Amino acid sequence: MYSLKYDYPDWDEYFQDVPDEIKKRFLKRREKFKTFPTTGFRHSEKGLPYFVDEMGQYRVCFKSDENEKVRTFYFIGDHKEYEKFIGIRK
Repeated sequence: MYSLKYDYPDWDEYFQDVPDEIKKRFLKRREKFKTFPTTGFRHSEKGLPYFVDEMGQYRVCFKSDENEKVRTFYFIGDHKEYEKFIGIRK
């Protein structure tokens, strides 16, 4: 089982700006993020070290430390915001 962390200065404030439907979906998937093997998620574009989970038009980006069993979340947003996030990280 993985523990979950959030790498955003004020994750709670950031998360409040996420649409309610996506918040609910993300919270329902927390168990999936705690238990699902990384083979069940795809890597982000352009070879960056992030895994991506799709929730409708929204993307969740995270890294998974297999040694420490920690998943760190960096981003939740729509496809357009995801493209910006990935572009910044290149």
